[in-house]
Amino acid sequence: MSAEFRAPSSLQASFANPQPTPSHGINGAHAASPPSKASLKTWWKNIRDPTSKNSTDHQGEHPAGIFGVPLRQSITYANVAISLVDSEGKSYIYGYVPIVVAKCGVFLKEKATNVEGIFRLSGSEKRIKELRHIFDSPDRYGKGLDWAGYTVHDAANVLRRYLNQLPEPIVPLDLYDRFREPLKGHIMESRSDSDGPQLDDTFDLGAAISTYQNLITEMPPLNRQLLLYILDLLAVFASKSDKNRMNAQNLSAIFQPGIISHPTHDMAPQEYRLSQGVLIFLIENQDHFLIGMRGTASDELTVQEVQNGPPALESANLQNGIKPIEFRPTSSTSTKADSINNSDELHRNPSTSSSSAA
Repeated sequence: MSAEFRAPSSLQASFANPQPTPSHGINGAHAASPPSKASLKTWWKNIRDPTSKNSTDHQGEHPAGIFGVPLRQSITYANVAISLVDSEGKSYIYGYVPIVVAKCGVFLKEKATNVEGIFRLSGSEKRIKELRHIFDSPDRYGKGLDWAGYTVHDAANVLRRYLNQLPEPIVPLDLYDRFREPLKGHIMESRSDSDGPQLDDTFDLGAAISTYQNLITEMPPLNRQLLLYILDLLAVFASKSDKNRMNAQNLSAIFQPGIISHPTHDMAPQEYRLSQGVLIFLIENQDHFLIGMRGTASDELTVQEVQNGPPALESANLQNGIKPIEFRPTSSTSTKADSINNSDELHRNPSTSSSSAA
């Protein structure tokens, strides 16, 4: 059973807190053995990311949270299943997205598409911390969350932080260069930052779209489904930019670090600009990168890995029962509505128009 942040803990590695050792000799002196290579590696990881310690604490008691936890790990105990209907009318599991993404996404699509400055304005830090705790806490990880008392800005900040705090961007680092290649050398200098990146006359739009469609199918299943879901969400807000002032360029400036970035390029403006251009292109052409497109469904192994998550947690969630969550269509070009039913599956209903509720 299954659905951006990281709760810091102390920066101490396991070997920095040795257990008391039996005394030897008169003064109880005992030669300390040097830390192992594995311990040093763990220590360095905790120094760089203090939340990583949470991933290993209390193993066997309950899973870690979701903020700062690798997608492949957290999705096994905190997910919403995406269910599609085939040409014969049969439902099948297409894939999974994190609960925090689905819950925030639905709330924002229902309440915030016309809110000026959404994703830019800060919410209440106190309420954001409360939401983070809810989404980070077993056994439900935010399922059944009542948004009463929280604002759209709170939800927008939680979503943004979750994505930006993933240990690896949604586009894996081993695909980073290939995702940038179609636009590399084609972005012209703009007169001002407000103009956004402009593509030269030699740029082949059709070829670039085809390349990105193929690249998306090469991504790990969980990553590509999350990417398609986020692109779908961002396209909704970009389509209402005349009211919310969040066009593809503004959205890219906010979400690019969590979607396509590289640690060696964080301080390189030209590289940063190219990565933003890639995300702008994906948002503006999102109707070519849809949930359910050929080659993007989860493979059987991934489905089994997610479904075989922590047994104790799975049974607990089944007993809790989940209140239905209504999903609206996720893009301006979509003709399908989404909903989450009691079995925690995100459903696409092809017979529902884009203007009606699921």
